[in-house]
Amino acid sequence: MDDAPRAGAPDREAEPLKLASLLVLLVGLSVGAAIYVFAPERDENLAMYEMTASKQYNRELRRFGGRASVLFDEFQTWFAGRWRGKALGVTIGWLTVAAAGIMFLIARRKG
Repeated sequence: MDDAPRAGAPDREAEPLKLASLLVLLVGLSVGAAIYVFAPERDENLAMYEMTASKQYNRELRRFGGRASVLFDEFQTWFAGRWRGKALGVTIGWLTVAAAGIMFLIARRKG
């Protein structure tokens, strides 16, 4: 007769998505923490890092490609560093929080 949901009743349609967001959060943070704990501190290829961080390298890069080339190289080096070592654990943690938050907000809008 009256199929309209009551004002105080929880919406059963949103519950699975809320549980999934909690599961994503728990698994993702666990994986991120495990990677952070067990990852090596620094990259073994320290010579390559020192070469790209040198003033001479930046000067040559600016000479051939301009200031935009130097900025792009710095951004590329930073972004590539997010996917190695301890930084990978932190990146996975933040991506997990974002994904779980989006899932939870979608579930709240459904409910």
